[in-house]
This record gives sequence, structure tokens and C-alpha cells, in this order.
Amino acid sequence: MTLLTEWVTACTDASRTPATFFSGARKIIRPHQVVFKSLDDSLQLSHAGYTKNKLTQLTKNYLHTESRDVAVTLWEKRKGQDKYGSVTFTTFAHFVKGDVKGATPRGSVFGPCILAVSITYLPKRQYSLDVFYRTTELMKKFPADLVFLRDVLLPPFKFDALTFAGATFHFANVTSHSMYWVTLVPELDDPIRELEQLRRRDPFFHSWVVKWTARYLCKEFEHGIQKFAQSLRVQMDAKARIDRATSKELQAYLRKHHPGYRNTRFADDGSEE
Repeated sequence: MTLLTEWVTACTDASRTPATFFSGARKIIRPHQVVFKSLDDSLQLSHAGYTKNKLTQLTKNYLHTESRDVAVTLWEKRKGQDKYGSVTFTTFAHFVKGDVKGATPRGSVFGPCILAVSITYLPKRQYSLDVFYRTTELMKKFPADLVFLRDVLLPPFKFDALTFAGATFHFANVTSHSMYWVTLVPELDDPIRELEQLRRRDPFFHSWVVKWTARYLCKEFEHGIQKFAQSLRVQMDAKARIDRATSKELQAYLRKHHPGYRNTRFADDGSEE
């Protein structure tokens, strides 16, 4: 499986997994673990609706140069010894998001989401990764982290002569946010089938997914998303990447299953957590 396929599978699996609890439209699962067997270039920032500016932001927030440089030196020593061992580096490159005086972008102010990366040298010239998180959102935020890990954090370690044995991501908390389910649609073989599976497995989360996806794809359900930049960006990306036939099929499904609104407006819950 490619990294893109594994990410989509991780998201759909989490969507169907019973929540530890819900926070509004967000399903929270804790603790959580995902294992990937590939870090190929199949997954790109564009799959989550981002541009290269996202890598600049992540580099600023999570590249702790001194810690990584030490880990690179120790990794070279590990490779030279050609025996089991591990190295690690922190990604704790910021403490509070936004302005320390209190102004902050929408999302968490409570420190880094990505905490550290460990690299293990295994027998038969293999290596594995373990990445530790305080929290993340799987369907929109996490894919950008994967690209950042692959394209920015790891290249100095020079794995060319080694065989990749997998990457395990350890989350203290993970979020599946219904407002981002639409991000997966272009990569799903059958979005309607996925929605039906979700309806059987988790009717409450399915209801939220239907409401949020309808806000993006059905004019009559937009209900004020024009006021929220995050939602508009998600809508723009969805309309650009979802083909017309799939969009029409989804619109029919969303109109059929929409539970209705108790209020005519909604609060944009764009939190990363």
C-alpha cells in the first residue's frame, strides 16, 4: 500500500471506531496508534488542500535544529556500529501557539502537537520510526505532518542503504473532525458506500459528517460558512478536487439523509483538537 492509501485507511478506520467521547462535532479517540508501512511520495500537501506554505509553517513550529543535528550524528554512529540501537530528537520547537500576549490563530494554544521522533536501527540493516503526539486531527492536519516528516525532518538521516520497516504513530489523543471528512472524498473509491458504513457503525458521527459535507456541497445548507476562512478553504478545495459526477451523487445522498438544523447558523469549530 502507498502512504496515500494508508492515510485514507487510517482516517476511515478512525471514523468508524467508537469515540472515547465527543466534543461537539469532533470524535475524540484516546489513546490511539497507527502503523504505516510506507513513506513514499504518493501523499502530497495538495491531498489535504494545502500549499507549500504549510511546510514553512510546520518547519517554524516543529524543526528543533539542534536536537535533530545531534540525532543525525548519533545515527551515523549507529549505522557504523551496524547493531541494534535507537536515537531520538524533539520537535518541541515552540511552547505556545500564536502571540504570547494572548492573540492566537484558531486552534490549540496548548503547546506542540508533535512531540518527538525516535529512529531504531534493526537487524538486517533495517530501520523503523516511532512518532509521538500530544494530539492531532487525522483527516486534515495529520497528512501535512506526514509530508513534513518525510520531506523535512528525515532526509538528513540518509536511509538509502537501509530497508524501511515501518512507522508507528503514537497519539495520546486523536480527533476525527466531521468538518474535514470531505477532504477524503477524492481518494475514496465509493464515498456513498463509506457513508453508509459510517451510518451503521456510528450514526451520531454520520449525522455530523452529513451536516458538514452538505455545507460545502449543497447551496441550501451553507448557512453562513462564508464568515469562516477555514471552512471556505475546505469548501474551495472540495469543489476543486471532487469530480462532477461524484459531487452530484453526494448531493443527492446528503439531501436525503440530512437531519435538519435546530439553529439557522453554526459556530465554526476549526480546532486542531
